[in-house]
Amino acid sequence: MLMKWFSLFVFCCLLSSCIKFGEPYTGLPPGPWRGVLYLSSDTTGFDEHSGGELPFNFDIVYDTRDSFHMVIHNGSEDIPVTDITMGTDRKTGHDTLLINFPIYETHFRAEYEEDWIEGWWIAGNRKDYKIKFKATYGKNFRFFENPDPPKMDLTGKWECNFEVDTKTPYKALGDFKQVGNKITGTFLTLTGDDRYLEGQVSGDRLFLSVFDGSHAYLYEAKILPDGTLSGIYRSGIHYKTYWDGKRNDTLQFKDLGDPLAQTNMKTDEVFSISLPTPEGHLINLNTPPYSGKPKLIQIMGTWCPNCRDETSFLLDYLKKHPDPGFEILGISFERQPDTLKALKAIQTYKEKLHIPYTIVYGGSNDKSLASEKLPMLNKVMAYPTMIFLSASDHVVSIHTGFTGPATSEYPAFVNEFDQLVTKMKNAK
Repeated sequence: MLMKWFSLFVFCCLLSSCIKFGEPYTGLPPGPWRGVLYLSSDTTGFDEHSGGELPFNFDIVYDTRDSFHMVIHNGSEDIPVTDITMGTDRKTGHDTLLINFPIYETHFRAEYEEDWIEGWWIAGNRKDYKIKFKATYGKNFRFFENPDPPKMDLTGKWECNFEVDTKTPYKALGDFKQVGNKITGTFLTLTGDDRYLEGQVSGDRLFLSVFDGSHAYLYEAKILPDGTLSGIYRSGIHYKTYWDGKRNDTLQFKDLGDPLAQTNMKTDEVFSISLPTPEGHLINLNTPPYSGKPKLIQIMGTWCPNCRDETSFLLDYLKKHPDPGFEILGISFERQPDTLKALKAIQTYKEKLHIPYTIVYGGSNDKSLASEKLPMLNKVMAYPTMIFLSASDHVVSIHTGFTGPATSEYPAFVNEFDQLVTKMKNAK
């Protein structure tokens, strides 16, 4: 009998050595997830095969046994999200999840079980703005798990028109790379780019999306028999328009216009401001450290991902040039209508991105109101905009928009920036 129990014990030990039990986790299951933002169920005006649903992909990654973070994927960009809180809602008794994007003042608030999340994405800098959200564990496809064979390879440049349903359409350059069904790329305009888009081509349909904590963009287009595109574009739940495109591999960004010719000074007067920091200090250009030095003025907003890309570029530039020979001053125009909350958003932005230069508060991001704060300019056309000033505070150049690292134009912008800096430092 003793031998029988001993044999059973040995067998169990051998069996356990062959079985690898999963690592325990205290929160969401690790690995791939597929999220969906439900922008609209109204597909009138265009036969949307996406149903107005914006998909995005993310991973849950455990740093330790008890802590994890989220990584959102858009094309070649991976966005780590570490501000995550889990708990129990006392009113409902359900497990709840709060995922914060503090720089953009947005967050997910949702309930969860083992393999699903359901709740809302909420933009705190907009009044009553929230979008229904769901996510499913173990799904790593973007739009379709089994897409149809693509009718065309859309790799290349596309001459596009947006707001074709209005009296004021505007041009954009679509720049895509397609491998099989998967497609990545972006749209460029004079005011900026749509960052890292990712999607699929299924049959005669193009689908693209991006979600990065601020952008919530959804594109769909039908490939027409002549090879052109006819589509719809949604930005969150507040904006919808229609667009078209035709292949044009000779199209250049400069064909859309000159970024240095969009905003200018009304007169030859000097550029001047008197605006507060979040701490309440008034800043003007006649006092140290700005007086007598060339200056770069960054017109921006903490809510603006293109502005964040530009800020990251400037921070990298300062690391490579710790004594650049000029000062940088940010002027932030905020979406948040509450002044105290807007000032707090600027403080958070500076702290999270470790920005060494001063950022002052310009007021509302409404471009007409922003133009009133800077009356020496003909207009504030885009966030971001960079103003290059001589040591005597005269405008040397004004660069509208930003072609970021998601675009093929980024290397050209870097070279142009170096030229503008040299021109600014040599100006009298």
